[in-house]
Amino acid sequence: MRRWLVTIIVLLGLVAAACGRAPRPTVQSPVGGEAVTGVAASRLVVVASLPIFASMVKAVGGELVEVSAVMPAGADPHTYQPTPRDVATLAEAQVVVYNGGELDPWMERQLEAVGSKAKVIVLSEGLKPPEGVAVEEEHVLGTPEPEHDQEHGINPHFWLDPDFAVIYIERITAGLVEADPAHAEIYRANAARYIDEIRNFDAWAKEQIATIPPERRKLVTFHDAFPYFAAHYGLELVGVVVLSPGREPSPQEVAQLVARIRAEGVPAIFVEPQFNPKLAQTIAQEAGVRVLELYSDAAPAGMDYLGMMRQNVTNVVEGLRG
Repeated sequence: MRRWLVTIIVLLGLVAAACGRAPRPTVQSPVGGEAVTGVAASRLVVVASLPIFASMVKAVGGELVEVSAVMPAGADPHTYQPTPRDVATLAEAQVVVYNGGELDPWMERQLEAVGSKAKVIVLSEGLKPPEGVAVEEEHVLGTPEPEHDQEHGINPHFWLDPDFAVIYIERITAGLVEADPAHAEIYRANAARYIDEIRNFDAWAKEQIATIPPERRKLVTFHDAFPYFAAHYGLELVGVVVLSPGREPSPQEVAQLVARIRAEGVPAIFVEPQFNPKLAQTIAQEAGVRVLELYSDAAPAGMDYLGMMRQNVTNVVEGLRG
């Protein structure tokens, strides 16, 4: 019965997506720009789970790829539910790119539902956190979560560390080359240039972070998306407002976080636009600190990966330097 319902949803999505459009699909720009229509049939059709990953694909593929993102800009991937149109888009993809882990599990389910034959690139597959990085929720606030075992406890936000972002680019490049070997040299050249851009950004970011007094390099974020970012840039991750999306902290946990912010001298709390900021604002007011934004998996429309990372570093420096 369940398989029959999935089949009906897929068929409805395909019909809805096909009605009233050109031979090639209208697709969402990877970074929230204008839709692209009537693209050349020779372009490789790539679908990514998140706009940030779509922007990485575009950096490597350039004009050789027609890339779109399933999830719209500003949405929360942890709770996103694909629509019938999303399912139809996945059914047409030649290459599919998603993070893996606990970030976008709905992608794997939908690929199975449509029986996709696309080349699949799982960006975080097999990656391990750097030694010493707190990746479990209990390592952040000291509140154990017994339902999180070793298999499901790895934080999926690897791309916020530029070293891991380079691995993502290398994996995207390998996947595009496999799917379209005729343009292998172009993909590799584009990737090399983009990796240079990431390295140049990283050098700039480290210079900016170095202007923060060492005693103020302490980070409190809305949810546990930034352990790799913090470790890479020498920031101490002091706490998070919510242990996981959808799990509200108890009054005791809120009081503990306020006390920790005061005791550690944390200058600011960083919220994320896809989450309601009211709780973080209340905690910040109680602790007497500022509130600024960071972006992890839900950057604004029009912002690509490097734009997001530059804004994050700028906001961290503004919030912590004083």
